[in-house]
Amino acid sequence: MSEIFRYGAAEFGPRVAIADGETAYTFEQLESGAQRIAVALHDAGVGRGDRVAVLTSKRAHIPMFAASIWKLGAVYVPIDAHNPPARTDRLLNQLQPTAILGDKESLAPLLQLAPMLESAALLKCAGNEASPSWSHSPRMNEEEPAYIIFTSGSTGTPKGVMVSHHSLLDYFYNHNQVLRFTQDSRVLSFAPFHFDVSIEDTILPLSLGAFVYQYRGIPIAALVRRVLTRDRITHIIAVSTVLTVITSGGSPLNSTVLPDLEMIMTGAEVCDPKIINTWVRNFPKSRVINAYGPTEATIVCLTHTIEAPDAHRTRSYPIGKPLEGVLMKIVGEDGEITQPGPEGELWIGGPQVMIGYLGEPEETAKVVVTCDGQRFYRTGDICRLDEHGLVEFVGRRDDEIKMAGRRINLREIAQVALACGTRAFAGVLTNNGTRHLGLIVISERGEAVLDSVKAHFCQEMPEYMRPHVLAYAEQPVLSSTGKTNEAHLLTLLNTAWQQQPAEQYIFGADGTFVPRVP
Repeated sequence: MSEIFRYGAAEFGPRVAIADGETAYTFEQLESGAQRIAVALHDAGVGRGDRVAVLTSKRAHIPMFAASIWKLGAVYVPIDAHNPPARTDRLLNQLQPTAILGDKESLAPLLQLAPMLESAALLKCAGNEASPSWSHSPRMNEEEPAYIIFTSGSTGTPKGVMVSHHSLLDYFYNHNQVLRFTQDSRVLSFAPFHFDVSIEDTILPLSLGAFVYQYRGIPIAALVRRVLTRDRITHIIAVSTVLTVITSGGSPLNSTVLPDLEMIMTGAEVCDPKIINTWVRNFPKSRVINAYGPTEATIVCLTHTIEAPDAHRTRSYPIGKPLEGVLMKIVGEDGEITQPGPEGELWIGGPQVMIGYLGEPEETAKVVVTCDGQRFYRTGDICRLDEHGLVEFVGRRDDEIKMAGRRINLREIAQVALACGTRAFAGVLTNNGTRHLGLIVISERGEAVLDSVKAHFCQEMPEYMRPHVLAYAEQPVLSSTGKTNEAHLLTLLNTAWQQQPAEQYIFGADGTFVPRVP
C-alpha cells in the first residue's frame, strides 16, 4: 500500500487523478505530496505499526494522507470530522494514536492525546518542491494492519475493525474482477472517508490510474446528474438512498443521456428492486450490480449482476456469489446449508477476514471462528440460497441495522439514552418507503425528559445515529412473559408516525402514541 500511487505517477503523471469541486490533484502530485507528508509525520514521531487518526471530510487530499501513512508502515484510521467532539475523544482514547491529522476547526475542541497536525500545513508541505521526500518505506509484514474502521458496537462502544495489508490487497484484486476499473475509468465517489466504501470507490480506482470525482454534500439529483454528464462518469457506486435520489430527480436517465456509463453498483443496505429495475431497463449495455460485504470482511465479498429487470419481483435482488478467493457458508442449527430455501447465518472466510477488533480479543473470538483450517467471520446476517444457488439476504439475527448504508447497533443507541438516567429502546420506523430511527424512552420523570435525551444525542452522537423520532412512555407495556413489549410499542409508534408525522410523541392512557404538544 505504500506504493499505491506510484504506478499512476509514473504512467500518467500530469493527468488529473482526483477532484472535489474545489481542488484537484494530478497523479504526480498525489505521489510526491504523500512522500513529503510522510517526512512530516515521521518528524512527529510516526513509525511502523503506529496508528494515525485522520479526521476526514470529503476532500481530494485525504487519499494523499492515507498514502503518506502507509509509506511509514503506519495504520490509517479515518474518523468523521463532523462527529461531536465528545465522541471523537472517546474514539481517540480507544485508539491511542501517535498523531492526529485534521483541519484547525476539527482539532480545536479535542483533548490533546497526541501530536496534532493541521491539514493546511501538511498540504503546504506537500506542494513545496523544496520539502524533503520520503523514499525508504519499511519492508512490511502483510499481516500487519493497513487501516482501522470504527463501527457501531453492541456493547455501547464502537468497535475498531483492523484490516491487514494482505486482506486489502487481496480485496483489490478480487473485487476488480467485477468492477473492471482501468486507466480509462471515471468514477463518481459518494462515500465519506470514514466509511470503508471510500477505499472501494476512491483508493482502488486511483491505484489503477482511474479518475475519481469526490461528490461533496447532500446528493441533489440535478447536481449529481450534472457531474455524471460533465465528467463523463463510467462507474457509480452508491447506496440505495443515493440511487433513489438520482433516479427520481427530473427526466429519466438513460444510455442516451449518459453514454459513457459502464457500471452501477449498489450495496451496504437493501435496495428497492424497483430502483434496480429502472437502471437495468434504462442502461441495457451497462452492468448493474448488487453488492454485499461487512466491514469485517474487507468492504465487499459477494456480488450479483442483474442481467434483466424483473417487474414482478417483490423481494430484494440476491447478493449473489463470493468474489474470487472468498469462502462462504450458510450455517443453520444442523450445520451447513447447501440446498435452496432453508435460512441460516452467513459465514465469510478466506484472506479478506479482518485481523480482529482493536483491543477486544473476546469480542473478536465471538465472531471469528476456525472451520476446516480456515478463519471465518460470522456475519450475523440471515441468508438463504435461491433456486439458482445465489445468496439472498433475509435479515439480521441481532440488533444491528443499516441506515443510508451505515451500520448502527440499536443497543448502542439505547446505551446513549441510558446515560440520561432513562430506559430506552430503538427501532426502525417506515413510511412510504422511507426509514428512520425511532427511540422510545421509559421514565417516570415526565415528558420533558425527551428534551434532555435529544440534547444528549446532539452532543454525543453523529447525526446519522440520532433518532429522528422520540417517544415517551411513563410505564412499559409488558408482554405475557413480563418483559417490556418493545415490538408492540414500536409498532404503535410507527402507526402514529404514519398517520400524524411528528418528531416527538407521548404514550397516552388509551394505549396509543399522540404527537407531543410543545
